[in-house]
Amino acid sequence: MDKKKEPLKKEKVAEDGLTKKERRALKVQVKKTEIQNVIQVNETIVENKPNPEKEKQKQNVSHKTNDTPNDPPVSGKLLSDKELRKLEWEKKLTDQKTKELESVKALSKAELKAKRREQQESQRSAKTSSKVEPTPTKTPSVNIKQSKTEPKKSPVQKQIIRKTIPIQRVQLVQHLYIDNSSESNDKNSILHNKVHPAFVRLGTQYSNKNVLGSNARCLALLAALKQLVDNLQTPPKQEFCRYLETVLKSCTNYLQNCRPLAVSMINALRNFNLQLTQIDTNLNDNEKRIKLQDVIDIYINDDIRKAGEAISMRVREKISDGDVILTYGCSSLIRKILLEAHKDEKKFEVIIVDSRPLLEGKEMLRRLVVAGIKCSYVLINALSYVMNSVTKVILGAHALLTNGYVMSRIGTAQVALLARAYNKPVLVCCETYKFSERVQTDSFVYNEIGDADLLRTTHTSETESPLSKTKDMNKLMPLNLLYDVTPPDLVTAVVTEIAILPCTSVPVVLRIHADEST
Repeated sequence: MDKKKEPLKKEKVAEDGLTKKERRALKVQVKKTEIQNVIQVNETIVENKPNPEKEKQKQNVSHKTNDTPNDPPVSGKLLSDKELRKLEWEKKLTDQKTKELESVKALSKAELKAKRREQQESQRSAKTSSKVEPTPTKTPSVNIKQSKTEPKKSPVQKQIIRKTIPIQRVQLVQHLYIDNSSESNDKNSILHNKVHPAFVRLGTQYSNKNVLGSNARCLALLAALKQLVDNLQTPPKQEFCRYLETVLKSCTNYLQNCRPLAVSMINALRNFNLQLTQIDTNLNDNEKRIKLQDVIDIYINDDIRKAGEAISMRVREKISDGDVILTYGCSSLIRKILLEAHKDEKKFEVIIVDSRPLLEGKEMLRRLVVAGIKCSYVLINALSYVMNSVTKVILGAHALLTNGYVMSRIGTAQVALLARAYNKPVLVCCETYKFSERVQTDSFVYNEIGDADLLRTTHTSETESPLSKTKDMNKLMPLNLLYDVTPPDLVTAVVTEIAILPCTSVPVVLRIHADEST
């Protein structure tokens, strides 16, 4: 039956002169050639050297593809089982070769990664050994290349140690530390040449803590600014006010490097710069000097001195005979209020609470005792023993923030908290020029850090303090913050020159000042 059907199939020829079998064979042949071409490309990429056997195979394949489709006997030979088996076998060989090459490459990458990891581990061990032990430590010998790279990395390690040594530094307030490296000292020396001598003197007083208190620091700044305006000589072809702005910026940068500026100082400089931009440029230099000095005098009289007198009058009305007033530290405004109340012949007692390390309350005690006021002096750890006999708590302030929090010397929040526990009224005296647009709810975002060595010395006895031995302990890091933040819930009222206000009225006062300045 099969022999009878074969001639019938040969008779079915299409227009191109090919039978169905021949047409299928051509399609299979085209697919095979495409696969072989891909394999040849892979082999050329992997192996740069040509193989004679593969070139022969290419030539055979090219002869087979160049045959015309009109030759039926040639197509029959191509479809033989032996040739198909050969092609499949060649495919398997090429696949095996490519897999072996890929495995070799993968192994090489893994070895490289392992070497890199070993180098990194050796470098880390070298760094830790250099920090902990000055003596040489044993390191695993991995490669000879590491010994060549180690001396090159040692100076880089020294530079990093200079910048990021965490000796006696707390990580939580790392952003508050002032950079005392050689680079910052070079910057200060460069700025020193462009700074007025009055600001150089003021910077040393700030850094040595000879001038303390927000009012005293602001008055000293305005006095130095007055000298700068008086002695400034403009170079040719420059305007007086514009040149003064550049010189003042370098002076304030110098002061900032000596000690961070207080809120009162920032507000005073902002007011001066605003008035500087409003001066008529047609005036001569002497007239501009006189006008700027008048601006400084008006700010001192109106915003500082007269504001203090108004606050003193309001607080004196709240003090009655037989009161026991508790205050903390040494605030110039609170001292003025108590002295003037004593001049009014009011009979009251004062309890001065103090704390280490600055012990500012000693100066307050000396001034009040000289004036004839009956005083008691306690440290902050004995506050709970005294609070029961207190009738009023009057505190000073470094700044009053927009959200109603009071920023003052460290320990003020503890005094206000204990007064609230004993149901004692807490009055905070603060001028409006100390109001700030800053928002703060803790003492870590913005603060000032003092000398940590002051915490180790007690200055109360001739014997050496046990805390002095902690300097050699690397894991013990003392933190000497200068300010804390008191929430408005612990403050009864804030006494200002405008009125006795709640803490939440700060945005209203700031809006009024902004309208008046414009």
